[in-house]
Amino acid sequence: MIVAALMGLHFLPRVEIFGIELRRVDLLSDLFPDTPDVSEKELAEAMKQQRPHPAHRKANDCPKGMVCIEDYAMDEKRSMDVFYHRLMEQDSRKRPVRIAYFGDSFIEGDIFTADLRDLLQSRFGGAGVGFVDMASQTAGFRQTVRAYSRNVESHSVMDSVHKNAFLGINCRYFFPLGGQVSLTLKGTGYGKNTQKAQKSQLFLKTQIPLQITAEVNNGQQQTFDLKGEDRIQCLTTTGAISQVKWSFYADSLARHRIVLYGATMDNEQGVVVDNFSLRGSGGGVLLSVPDENMKQFFDYRPYDLIVLHYGLNVVGPGSGKKAADNYGHTLDRMIRKFQALRPETPILVVSVSDRNSRDKEGKITTIGGIRYLVNEQQQAAVRNGVAFWNLFEAMGGTASIKRMAEQKPALANKDYTHLNFRGGKVLAEKLYEALVNAVKNYTKEKQYED
Repeated sequence: MIVAALMGLHFLPRVEIFGIELRRVDLLSDLFPDTPDVSEKELAEAMKQQRPHPAHRKANDCPKGMVCIEDYAMDEKRSMDVFYHRLMEQDSRKRPVRIAYFGDSFIEGDIFTADLRDLLQSRFGGAGVGFVDMASQTAGFRQTVRAYSRNVESHSVMDSVHKNAFLGINCRYFFPLGGQVSLTLKGTGYGKNTQKAQKSQLFLKTQIPLQITAEVNNGQQQTFDLKGEDRIQCLTTTGAISQVKWSFYADSLARHRIVLYGATMDNEQGVVVDNFSLRGSGGGVLLSVPDENMKQFFDYRPYDLIVLHYGLNVVGPGSGKKAADNYGHTLDRMIRKFQALRPETPILVVSVSDRNSRDKEGKITTIGGIRYLVNEQQQAAVRNGVAFWNLFEAMGGTASIKRMAEQKPALANKDYTHLNFRGGKVLAEKLYEALVNAVKNYTKEKQYED
C-alpha cells in the first residue's frame, strides 16, 4: 500500500509552497538514463556563444580525444609559447620554471595540483611542494607535505574582520600570538618528488628587529637577524631538506607588527607549482590584494605561468547566463591585474569543472549555469588575449562529476562538486598531456623555422 501510494505521487501536478516548487516523487528515476539539465534549445543557445576569433591558435596537432590548450594571445610576448620556451630551456636556467596556480576548493589540499606538479617535475626536473601557508585548516588533509604551525593567528580575505593592506599573494596573512612561533614543513612519500628539496624560503613582514632560526633536518641551524622594514622580506636556507622548521620568539607587543605569510620547499631548478587555493572564492578577491604586496612576492618568485581556475562558487542551481556574464567582468579585471603586474608572463584560464545537483525532477545532473560560465570564461580569454583550457569538456561534459563519484573506486565526492585525490590525478594527467602536446608542437614549429 505504501509503495502504491508513493508511485501515485508521481502523477500529482507540480506543487509550490511559499513560492518554492517541490521536487517530483519518482521511485523509478534510477532505472532511466539521465536527461540534460537544460533543454536542447537552451543548450544550443549556450553553445552559440563559442564564436571563432581571428587570434585563435589551437595546437597544430591535437590528437583525437584530447582537449588541447587554446591560445588567444595577440602579443607574442604574452603567448603560451613564452612558457613552452622557458620550460624547454630550464636545464640551462639559473632558476626554476614557476607556475602560480590560483583556484578555489577544487584544488584545496593540493588535490589536482599535486599530481600536475609531480608529472611536470618527473619530466622536466624539480622537487618539493612549493608555497605552503603559515597555517592551514587543511594541513592534516594535504598529502604532499606535513605542515605544523604553532602560536599563529590566521586571517584571510574571506574574513569579515580582515584588512586588505596585510594580504599576501595567497589572499591570507597571519599574526604571531606570542611566545615561540614556528612552522615546520616535512616531506612525504606522495608521488616521486615530495620527500626532499634543495631550498626553503620564509615570507614575512616585520616592523621591528627580529631574529629567526631555520633548522634543517633536526640538525643544521641558520640564524637570520632582520631589521624592521615596511616591505615583505624573504629568508632562504638550503641543503638536502627533508624537514625544515622556521621559528622565532615574539612578545605580546609584536602582534600586528609582524605579518607572516608562509614558507616554501622546492629546488633550485626544474618546475615549481605553487597552489594558492581559497575555499568559497570566485577569484574576485584577488583584486583586494594590494598591487605593491603582489609585486614584492613576484620579485622573490617570478612566475613563468599564471593559472586562474575558478567557477564553482560563481554559479548555483538557480543561476544561468546573467550570473556568468556578470562574472566575466570580474574575470576581465583579474586578468588585467596580472597582465599589469607581470606584462610578459602568460596567463592560462582553466574553465570551471562540472558541478551537479538534483533538479526539480529529483535527478542529479549538471546545473544549467555551468555551460554559460564555461563559454564566458573562454570569451574572457579571447577578450584579453590569454590562453584557455576547457576542463569541463576534458572531464567528459554533462554529468561527468556524477559519473566520477559513482565509479568504483570513486574519483569524486558525493557532493557532486569536488574531486578526491584519485580523481585529481586523473584530471591532472589530462592537463599535463595538453601541456606536453603543446610543447611538442612548439618544438616542431621552432625546428621548421630554423
